[in-house]
Amino acid sequence: MIVCNCTGISNRDVTVAISNGAEKWDEVHAYFDREPCCGKCECEIADALAEHRKQNRTPQAHLFKSTSLAAVT
Repeated sequence: MIVCNCTGISNRDVTVAISNGAEKWDEVHAYFDREPCCGKCECEIADALAEHRKQNRTPQAHLFKSTSLAAVT
């Protein structure tokens, strides 16, 4: 399915660009040496980026070595 009518970028192209490091909608275009034009595709590409981040989220390290709470005296 074509996501960007101006440049012909498809949903598969978006997935490829994201998998190769694109983190913003204009970086998806840049991956294919294209410039964003009218902006109608921005929301759909942003949704794909958010879904990718959600699926590839890594657990954050604890800020403190102990996971127990200190008792208040």
